[in-house]
Amino acid sequence: MKSILILFAILGITGASRDIQQKEPAGKPEIFIVGSIHAMHYNPDYHYSIVDLLEQIRILNPDVVCGEIVPDAFNQVTEGFFPPEAALLAEMAPVLNYRFVPVDWRLDFATQASADSVYPVSVKEKLAFFGSTYFARMNESASESIYDAVHGESNIAVIDSLFEQIIGADPVAETAHGNWHERNRRIAENGMNAAGKAQRIVFVFGSDHIPQIRRQLRSLGFEPQIPERMFLPGGSFKIPDAVLKRWKLNLENLRLIRDRKIPVTDDYYQKIINSRRIRELEQAIKKSS
Repeated sequence: MKSILILFAILGITGASRDIQQKEPAGKPEIFIVGSIHAMHYNPDYHYSIVDLLEQIRILNPDVVCGEIVPDAFNQVTEGFFPPEAALLAEMAPVLNYRFVPVDWRLDFATQASADSVYPVSVKEKLAFFGSTYFARMNESASESIYDAVHGESNIAVIDSLFEQIIGADPVAETAHGNWHERNRRIAENGMNAAGKAQRIVFVFGSDHIPQIRRQLRSLGFEPQIPERMFLPGGSFKIPDAVLKRWKLNLENLRLIRDRKIPVTDDYYQKIINSRRIRELEQAIKKSS
């Protein structure tokens, strides 16, 4: 499937930090959006490890963390198909005293693959132009951590323009990217429905979701914050044994699904075998052990 992920967010575009001390009006919760970088958490050059992500969440001290996994896969054999940081945050919930809720939504594989097979050439060309422009400046950032770049307003605006003006402007491209607007609408709605009376809520999704989740939350009457970096990059990838154990189980399940030894729906089977998730989960386990 076509996915921008953080393709243009990691390209060294820095932005000013935001002050997160401003409170919502009485009765409204404080909502934060933290962008992850998926497999790139294991690249030491970015100074934003999976441990750093966890430290950012710890310091934010949320009541609820909304994670990038759909409810029907949470604690199931298909859990490993989703970014490993979701399982990490779920496993650490009782340790850090928050409630983890799965709030993602995904388009079915057949519909997305059909659109991907006829992906508009004009959109590909425009995305290629953006990619070549920003990758040329990959290492120009003087920031201590790529967290600062992907959460900067200038970079958020770039990602927003890609999905609003290029991908979102073409119905086929929009579908090939998993019905991006509908997905983020549901993420915001699912999160706020699940949060209940929580007063501090953190959405943790791939950084390319930041502008759209913010827009969707605003449409629901909230004013989410993009928090400044609160951690000092530690350079460590070591995570608790309980998380490793969960990741290893998820990896074993994915391999068994791939080999047709665990039955799942054809939708999940196709999603798993057409993804890089097994390889990425292997890397996460190796780097974090």
